Formats: sequence, structure tokens, C-alpha cells
Amino acid sequence: MQSGNWEEAYLAQSQDAAVGRMFRGIIHNLGGIIQVFSLHTDLSGMMLDKAMAVLEQMRQAGPSPEVDALHDLLSRRADSLSQMQEKVRQSQQILQRTLILPEFRQLPGTVPYTINSVIETEVEFMTADATFKHKVQKNMILAEAPALTRFQLELHQIMHILLANGLEAVQGMEKAEITVESAREGEGVVVRVRDNGPGLSPEAAAHLYEPFHSSKEGHLGLGLYLAKKIITRCGGEISCESSPGSTSFRLFIPPEAMQA
Repeated sequence: MQSGNWEEAYLAQSQDAAVGRMFRGIIHNLGGIIQVFSLHTDLSGMMLDKAMAVLEQMRQAGPSPEVDALHDLLSRRADSLSQMQEKVRQSQQILQRTLILPEFRQLPGTVPYTINSVIETEVEFMTADATFKHKVQKNMILAEAPALTRFQLELHQIMHILLANGLEAVQGMEKAEITVESAREGEGVVVRVRDNGPGLSPEAAAHLYEPFHSSKEGHLGLGLYLAKKIITRCGGEISCESSPGSTSFRLFIPPEAMQA
């Protein structure tokens, strides 16, 4: 297979994978929200059952219009709660069915994105990783950014790669940190992703964007290669500075991404 052919195939496959990953991230987050609803509707149901039992004892002790009215009100609320519990169960079933869908190829194109939206979404998606969620200090310093009119999916891909790369760098550290910053630069936007990992070796730095070159066992070495390929196609740039205790990737997003 010619070089251009495998690159095109890999880029297409990676874009499909990025859409699928975003979709799974959305489902993961919705699942957590629905779980909270499920917990609280169940707790409310138990509290209502206890309240109804107490009211029934009060009614048996002697007639009381107020107790009868309260009993009737809680009975109606109990019916509404039962409907809510059923809807929560249906939502959980829908999410479970959705998780096995084979493909998700198209993102809504009418919702305006900024690069900050991309950053916040990808950071949120990364919390599906327990290490990232619980053991990494996440710092975001985000300046006001214009709406993205192009390259939304591509920037999601790149941000995921840079965050995953930072997470790899700080694995096993006691005080792991990943910092993401955005800032205007001329008509474009700059994003920096910095980790406080050990830094790159001279060998790794020399081959940073080369395909199939990785110092990490089990890695294909295509992540940063792909990030550079994508941002170059978008008209932007990526660069890296590394020293012991710090590695920072600088991503320049061109004005074309913010123009109609």
C-alpha cells in the first residue's frame, strides 16, 4: 500500500474513532446523571412509603380532615413518583441499547463551538479514566475565545491525543498535574497542554511526530503523528518544549477555524 493510501485510511479510521469516543463519553456522562436521578427517586419512594404509613396510623387514631387531605396529596405525589421512576428506568434501558450501536458518524453542525468548549468537553470525557479523574490535578486557564466554524471534530481529536499523552507522562506520580491554557494570538487561538511528568528523552524528542515510533510498550506511536497531520491540514501548527519535570505542547489554531 502506498504511503498516501495508508495515511488517508488511518486518518479516516481515526476520525470515525474520535466520533465514537465522543459519543461514548456523552453516554458515560449521561449514565452518571441518570444514576443520580435513579438513586434519589428510589429514596423519595422509601420516604413516601414511611410517610404514608405514619399518616395511616394517625387516621386510625381518630378522624382528621387535615390528615385526610395530606394523605390524599401524598397519594397523588406517589403516583407521580412512580411515573418518574419508570421514566428513569426507560432512560437507563435506552442508554444501554445505545451503547451497542455500531456507528455514530455525524455530529450536530448547528451548535457553535469555541476551543474552550472543546477543551472542557475533552477534559470531562477523560474523567472516564479513574486515574485522570482522581489522581491528576487538572488546571484550566481559558481566555475568551471566538466561535469555531470549522475543524470542530479535528480539534476534538487533537485535544484528546494531547490530554492522553499528558496522562501517560504523569502515570504513577504522587502530585500529577495537567494544565490546559487557551489564549488569543492575532486572529488565531493558541492552546497549551502542559504536564509535570519527567520530560522527554533526547531520543523521544527527536522522533516525536514520526509514525510507529514510541518508547512506550504496546503503543503504535501514531498519536502525535496524527495530531501534527491533522493540525497541518487545518492550516495550524503544533510544537513542543520539554525539560526535566515539564513537557508543554503548543497548538496554534488558525483564523480560518473561526471564519465562515
